[in-house]
Amino acid sequence: MHELSIADAIAGVVTEQAVLYQATSIKSIHVRIGEANAVDTDALRFCFDVVSDAQPLLSGARLAIDIVPHRARCRHCGQEFHVVQCIMQCPTCDCWEADVLSGTEFMIQDMEIDNSTTREGGDG
Repeated sequence: MHELSIADAIAGVVTEQAVLYQATSIKSIHVRIGEANAVDTDALRFCFDVVSDAQPLLSGARLAIDIVPHRARCRHCGQEFHVVQCIMQCPTCDCWEADVLSGTEFMIQDMEIDNSTTREGGDG
């Protein structure tokens, strides 16, 4: 299950950035994952919940995942097509030479943090 190592890596990167911005908590994280990475999003969410519950800064953080379709363009006829199960054969001309357009990315798009501080004891 590579989703656990992915969740751990996401947690590490966002925690590092949150500390730089003096965050008191991380509310949400938005990631874009290419379809070609074959990530099970349910497993990733589960693993992220496990990893984040063990870290106070991440506790309760929401993970939003966008899956980017795996797309390619045929070098022979120029047809753009959806790549299925990593088979990059053009559905129009049957050529096997294609350039990947999208679907291999893996990025943390953004995150929402809370860096407010509360003072105990009221005013003053």
